[in-house]
Amino acid sequence: MLLITCPVTRTDELVADRRIRSVANHPTHIAVAVDCPSCGGSHVFRTGRRWEDDRAERAARAATARAARVREPA
Repeated sequence: MLLITCPVTRTDELVADRRIRSVANHPTHIAVAVDCPSCGGSHVFRTGRRWEDDRAERAARAATARAARVREPA
């Protein structure tokens, strides 16, 4: 069983193993495709420390770029 949060309805759903459609092992994360019982769609959930580290690094770079644009005189 997996506990997911449906991105469409924003509800937590307990999903049976039989609803897992695929699992892919990537260098930075593991991607799990799941059929959602709440909305009927299929969602991909990614997990992994390196995936989170990469996302945090990209967010920090974007925040630095936004701050630099705000400080520039018009």
